[in-house]
Amino acid sequence: MDIKQLEIFVTACERGSFSQAASCMYMTQPNISKTIRALEHELGRPLLIRNAKGVQPTPYGKTVLEHAQTILKTAATISSLAVPDEQDSLNLSTYPSNMIARLLVDFYQTWGSAIHIEHHEGTVEEITDHVHQGISEIGIVYVARKQVATFQHILSHKKLEFVPLCEKSICVYVGPNHPLYHADSVNFSDLPNLKFMRGVRDFFSMEHHLETVSMGAIDPHVMKHVIYSNSDHAVTNFLLHTDVCNLGLNFMYKPYEQYDIKPLAVNGCEPFLQIGYVRTPERSLSPQARWLVDRFREML
Repeated sequence: MDIKQLEIFVTACERGSFSQAASCMYMTQPNISKTIRALEHELGRPLLIRNAKGVQPTPYGKTVLEHAQTILKTAATISSLAVPDEQDSLNLSTYPSNMIARLLVDFYQTWGSAIHIEHHEGTVEEITDHVHQGISEIGIVYVARKQVATFQHILSHKKLEFVPLCEKSICVYVGPNHPLYHADSVNFSDLPNLKFMRGVRDFFSMEHHLETVSMGAIDPHVMKHVIYSNSDHAVTNFLLHTDVCNLGLNFMYKPYEQYDIKPLAVNGCEPFLQIGYVRTPERSLSPQARWLVDRFREML
């Protein structure tokens, strides 16, 4: 038995179905089911009643649920004690981003080498785990607007909060070798004909929620993803030297532009991605984290 098993079990009970739990835990439904069956096998008794409407705890499962919730709260408290030294460090986690990298350069030039910088890149799950574990003081993320409530529910288990800063729409990034380089925008109907490079595979990423934004104009499953990579360097080089394009936030901070890469607005796309940061609400932000958040807000 481990903390992850208990977290999955508690989430399944609270959400009432394996599919909802899978969405919350960034996992597949079969893996949720497999994990809970393994826990039931270890304990020797069934924890959940499964039916067509979903799942609910057995009488024994209700007892285990109460203890599991207590254990998770205690684990969250212990994790919150592992805070970085706020006096001489900036610890943050973000999505892969050239602009964040340049912002850290600004931070270094402003604060000097006396401040230790520790920066991690990853998915929403990895970013929030870093904040939860005390590895990072803040985590900068973007979340589809329709998923903010689910996201906040997940964070509540970890005693974290999401502070939104701005809403942005999506765009298509192209380089000089792309046939649409001289265009100003694209339609949703154009997207299935393009070759895309996709970054981090993340439940909260824009690709997972494109259908709700395009109002049925495009099924994201028919988009042609020819390359997958979590490397920002790979994305940049493919955009610069091939006819591959990339979905991204319609946000380019002019002073940080480094490459001949152009954003094309998607016609009819309203802002639907909330950009913000994750933090532990019980702690005030350190001066250096506050500087970074304020500077990032100005960029947005």
